[in-house]
Amino acid sequence: MRTALRTFALVLWVLVGTTLLSRWWYANPEHFPRFPESFWRYLDHLFGAANVDDAQNVEFFVVVVAAFLIVVAVTAIAFAVVKYAKQQP
Repeated sequence: MRTALRTFALVLWVLVGTTLLSRWWYANPEHFPRFPESFWRYLDHLFGAANVDDAQNVEFFVVVVAAFLIVVAVTAIAFAVVKYAKQQP
């Protein structure tokens, strides 16, 4: 039961963290690095974006995936730090 609760808490954290980071990224894009125009053109071509709405969908996808990767990386680093700290005498 305890493992299930921890897993649920971890999944909930990743979902909430990804959502909040994505919303912050959209509200304040100046705080995040800009991808080069060639990157966006390549993705638009890859996903077949024919108009502005399709391009916005591609941008949404990129922001959500990047936010997810950032949240997972920060969480993994936090777990590693806690595990290391517990091993110290």
